[in-house]
Amino acid sequence: MTEKKMPPVPPPVGLADRGAAFWRSVHATWLLNVDESELLTEVCHTLDTVEALQLVINRDGVTATGSMGQVKTHPALAELRGSRLLLSRLLSSLALPDPTGAAVQSASTLRARRAARARWGAPDASTA
Repeated sequence: MTEKKMPPVPPPVGLADRGAAFWRSVHATWLLNVDESELLTEVCHTLDTVEALQLVINRDGVTATGSMGQVKTHPALAELRGSRLLLSRLLSSLALPDPTGAAVQSASTLRARRAARARWGAPDASTA
């Protein structure tokens, strides 16, 4: 992934507003290779899925009525949680740099670094 100054790359067909906006934002800043572009496509579709599921929960609430009239957790909540987890993993795999150009570290990398600092007595720069 490198910085670029090229004409915009149109978003893939089928993306909704949020996914298409993210696609344009990334392609406006970075030149992606084929593998990164494919991964970005999946990120954008997942963003659209997350937004659609959130809209369902906003409309229906966090509970639903079961077949026997019981109150239960809305099924879209589990799907939303899974989609957000997938989105996090896809974004980590895509490894988009932060605005300074440094790769954004995954949550697991940050946790491991914090644990190592705690174990070996080095100060944790993220909490300073």
